[in-house]
Amino acid sequence: MTKGQIMKKLAVAIAVLATLTACSSPESRRLANDSYSKHAADTTEFTTLDTAGLTIIGAENTYQLPTQNVKKGEAMDIRPPSKPMAIIGNSVAQFDGNRASIIYPSERQSVYNIQQVQRLLTEKGIAFKANGNQVQTEWTHTGRNDEAENTQVRYLIEEIGNKEANALVVAVTDMKRDDIVTTPNSKEKELYASDLLNRLVGELNSAYRTQQQQTALPETAATGPIQAAIINDVNNQTALAMTSSFNQSWEKLGNALPELGFEIKEETIGRGHRTLKYKALDATEWARFGTTQPDLENGEYSMQLNAYGNQSAVVISNEDNEALSGEQANAVYQALMNLITK
Repeated sequence: MTKGQIMKKLAVAIAVLATLTACSSPESRRLANDSYSKHAADTTEFTTLDTAGLTIIGAENTYQLPTQNVKKGEAMDIRPPSKPMAIIGNSVAQFDGNRASIIYPSERQSVYNIQQVQRLLTEKGIAFKANGNQVQTEWTHTGRNDEAENTQVRYLIEEIGNKEANALVVAVTDMKRDDIVTTPNSKEKELYASDLLNRLVGELNSAYRTQQQQTALPETAATGPIQAAIINDVNNQTALAMTSSFNQSWEKLGNALPELGFEIKEETIGRGHRTLKYKALDATEWARFGTTQPDLENGEYSMQLNAYGNQSAVVISNEDNEALSGEQANAVYQALMNLITK
């Protein structure tokens, strides 16, 4: 090995030794997981930047969030608002600041009414007090999956209407959390009232469709023979179902009812409603209908016709708006059926 080669190796060894010495000094910086907390006071200083006469614009802080003295606001309900939904044909739904409502044609009153609401509340196990066309529920849970279990509400449900339109209205009267009664704000009123209204109407829609399927008779052509059957309708009232459209049934009933002693005093075809005055026939006249004569009192009665496509049903009620039932209903509807289907 030449002298030059020996000198090169020696120079490399000295350089490596110097590097190792620098990395291992001082001893405190060789400790594992050293946090350098002992050197927190050591700060790095920078000399002032020489801008050579140029003006340096700093960062724009117009939209900078505050870093101190920040006031925490009230907790906000970030759930999307619930709105009344117009899920009845030709209906309008709204929230007026206190009440959620759905307004629908009066001919659909036989499906959407306070009696049907009471039935649904009973099925859900919700206690209530009824007063005419109003229902006041007892404390009950909201039924929302995103609501705390300790939240309870009391509702006021009402049915209102006239000859042209009918409405179901729901309002929140009281609310409590952890058994502490609070005053619901406008958003809470809209949320809970709309939710209950939408659920009730949705379930009535489902019940109506199911009842239509279960009681549907074979459809007939507009000029074909009509078939009929005595059924229990969606309101659990005895009714006469027919395989005919509204117009067909309206005309057929208009011809048949007077033969049974029901004089038509007033009618509103848009509502499917007729006001009747009954005068009993003698036994000989009634015998030609092939059925037992009903034990009906002379006086005022009414007829309500509802239709769905080529299916229709009629309910006859007394002057107290109570649907005929039992033997009375069977006798009248059987006589009507014999006249309509012949």
